[in-house]
Amino acid sequence: MTVESINRRDFVCASGTLAGSSLIRLGTPAIMAAAGAACSARDAGEAFTTLGAAEARELDALSARILPTTDTPGAREAGVLYFMDKVLGGPLQWAHGMLGGALQEFQADVAAAYPGAERFSDLDEAEQDSYLETHDRNAFFELTRALTIMGFFAMSSYGGNRDNVGWKLIGFEGHGAWSPPFGYYDAEFVRSEQNGD
Repeated sequence: MTVESINRRDFVCASGTLAGSSLIRLGTPAIMAAAGAACSARDAGEAFTTLGAAEARELDALSARILPTTDTPGAREAGVLYFMDKVLGGPLQWAHGMLGGALQEFQADVAAAYPGAERFSDLDEAEQDSYLETHDRNAFFELTRALTIMGFFAMSSYGGNRDNVGWKLIGFEGHGAWSPPFGYYDAEFVRSEQNGD
């Protein structure tokens, strides 16, 4: 199967298997707790606090191929890079430490395969897709894919999913899924909010 033959909805559905991965199971609560400030940083267009310019350029290029812009917004429009910046500076700081070596390994064949290019981001989109067909098992790619999907579908207050584009893509209506009552305490809280208590 080629990259071109995978449509976005199929990719998103297949990506649901990531929910069971150890990275997500171990890191999701901490990721969500630490990434709250990413939303305001993204909307204000602030500089990254963790990622260097070279890392950000490569993460941006790769995440844009993982969830590309088509007739619907992709990773760039969703602001997943801001989500990544906060997470890699907090709960996944250990992953940021290994990022440099994994990125070097991922890009090791770029110059040989594409003379004149040194980095993945130097390639055009067709070349990037072609390169990914044989380099999608690298640790850098795997980490970036997981973070892209998390950043695209997380609550927008965590830094990605700007304007809830990820939720709209899959038809998820959002907060209604968590409406109370989960238990007595939730129902009482909502009742007091509605009554102005």
